[in-house]
Amino acid sequence: MTSIKAGIVSAILKGISTLPLSVDRILGRLIARLGLLFQTRAAKVTRENIAFCLPHLSPGEQQMLVKKSLGHTATMLFEMPYAWLGDQKKLSASLLSVENEALLDRAMAADRGLIVLLPHVGNWEMFNIFFSQKGRMTALYQPPRQEYLRKFMQEVRESFGNELVPTNAKGILRLYKTLTSGGVVTILPDQVPQRGEYIDFFGQKALTDVLVSRLIRKTNAIALCCTVTRQGNGFLVRFSEPDSDLYSINIDDSLAGLNRSIEASVSPFLDQYQWEYKRFRERPAGEKKLYKFDGEQDFYHQ
Repeated sequence: MTSIKAGIVSAILKGISTLPLSVDRILGRLIARLGLLFQTRAAKVTRENIAFCLPHLSPGEQQMLVKKSLGHTATMLFEMPYAWLGDQKKLSASLLSVENEALLDRAMAADRGLIVLLPHVGNWEMFNIFFSQKGRMTALYQPPRQEYLRKFMQEVRESFGNELVPTNAKGILRLYKTLTSGGVVTILPDQVPQRGEYIDFFGQKALTDVLVSRLIRKTNAIALCCTVTRQGNGFLVRFSEPDSDLYSINIDDSLAGLNRSIEASVSPFLDQYQWEYKRFRERPAGEKKLYKFDGEQDFYHQ
């Protein structure tokens, strides 16, 4: 049964991967409209996060950002198969431009180890394709809950020659070894960790992972921010320097620098940021819980 399910999913994803990006984006906007119409959970979370983090925007501006953000989030669902299974020449051709590539080249040439901070904006899966032209990287990988998807997901994400390691002690040890040998590690830094510290993120306290700060402290690695965002009928890859406090030996200062780095890199593309993610599902003691809609129990606090 597991192999049958995997085969069906694989066939569906391969079919979607053949769609042109223009079609993916039309379908994404259509799904977003339906989400707004039927007030899906994604629409509710997006609206709450934007109101929570960007209260300076007018109600009309917030609503417009909700609409655009949902469109990009839905587009990502159609673009994932394209990034995983699409024709390599077409994938490479869709990377229309790269900004500040010299930052990446210098960091790699320094041979100190490099941490690429890749937040959930645009289509971060396309970084896998971009970096395959530069060399090999090691990235943390959270296996899907569905057992029948695990092998398939591992294979497609490693198909460009990059190494994926699990989000456990063994995987983290592999990150340390990669950095100490001068290699490249890619981390999505804006996820909710199991443990961490509450640090400001878009003006609100967010549970923030200490992994990046500890990796830098123990390996003396360089860090760079990277975004892969939609541009025209393709993608823009953009590198930027992180906030200097990221390198602080004080953990709270370092984490504050991490979150400011994420904010600075995604702020030019707020409509492409993944606002439907429950970034604030964990709250400091005494703070109001978010994502309780119409009296329904939030999944993460059942």
